Amino acid sequence: MDSGNVFKGLFYGGFASCVAETVTMPIDVCKTRLQMDGAGGGVKMYNGTMDCAGKLVKSEGAGALFKGLPPALLRQSTYGSLRYGLYGPIRNSLGVKPGTPKHEIPLSKKILAGAGAGALSSAVANPTDLVKVRLQTDGQLKGPDGAYLPKKYTGMGHAFSSIVKEEGVLGLWKGVGPTCGRATALAAAELATYDEVKTQFLHKGLFNEGLLCTCATAFVSGFVSTVASSPFDVVKSRVMGQPLDAAGKPTLYDGMVDCFLKSSAKEGPMSLYNGFWPNFGRVVPRVTIVFIVMEQLKKNFG
Repeated sequence: MDSGNVFKGLFYGGFASCVAETVTMPIDVCKTRLQMDGAGGGVKMYNGTMDCAGKLVKSEGAGALFKGLPPALLRQSTYGSLRYGLYGPIRNSLGVKPGTPKHEIPLSKKILAGAGAGALSSAVANPTDLVKVRLQTDGQLKGPDGAYLPKKYTGMGHAFSSIVKEEGVLGLWKGVGPTCGRATALAAAELATYDEVKTQFLHKGLFNEGLLCTCATAFVSGFVSTVASSPFDVVKSRVMGQPLDAAGKPTLYDGMVDCFLKSSAKEGPMSLYNGFWPNFGRVVPRVTIVFIVMEQLKKNFG
């Protein structure tokens, strides 16, 4: 993951994240829909990932599977860039001397570096994440009478301007708590696990450097990070995607903790793992694509 300098690391992280985001976008749309499904105790619309994808294509066309892609790419150009690009510098700032073999770096410092990179990058990129979730769930929400609300946004620009107009500039940072919580857990688990597992694979001679090692490491990293981040991901989607009243106030949840409590009480604790398998199915190929692209960029450009 380490590159020749910080600026190369930021570019490599952003570019690789955008490639991975585009490839895995249909899974992300289904994941978000499944996480919102049944929010507030409502009747569920979908029976699983394939059912969700099929109904979306049937009712809205194949383009619905890429709903929210523009803000997602804008988000990855900032969030992905900072998350992957800052991991190495933050880890080294924790007292890791230059040239230290990776297998000698304490796991705790890798976890702290991942958590710091995730929290900082997600806070900066929250507006793009909010718009992505709003676009992906647009048309799925119900009003007090149980009828589906009409679609609210025509695109990314309209969503940004509508949110600022109706909820104020700070409205773009709605859900920043669960977003940072998710990103901190995800980055700490993903980056630290990838770094540690790959180091141990190579150090113990289980794999040689190459595509097979990257794929094996990404699978382990993807599973660990999905388990760690899924509850935060569900809460983030629900807080960001919930309907608002005429005054622009949320109608279902007052914030991250309220959403955790209400979701667990009304739907059971396992509701916090709604969409786990599509989330896992998205994370593993995304992590694999990101690190393959980043390592190829590092190999060819330093």
